[in-house]
Amino acid sequence: MKHRLALVGGGLLLTLPVYLALANFQPLEDLFLYHDAWTVFKPLFLAGNAIGIHDDGAIVETTMFVVSFLIALAIVALLACGITRARRERNNA
Repeated sequence: MKHRLALVGGGLLLTLPVYLALANFQPLEDLFLYHDAWTVFKPLFLAGNAIGIHDDGAIVETTMFVVSFLIALAIVALLACGITRARRERNNA
């Protein structure tokens, strides 16, 4: 239980830096500015009854925060696995 709580806590701590990295990622910004990336979010806009650009922006921001949390959680889980593996190898040597 403590291990899972530590993973989620680490994921929450890294969510904002990952979100800022995604928000400043130029290819992602270009995708929204110069291509039709908004069509990917159309089902979410319809499900959320989005009216106007402010509701659309809120849905995109929420989606980015969820994706940022999942990426941060994956980073923390990979680091935890690496640390556990290193400890096992050190103890077995």
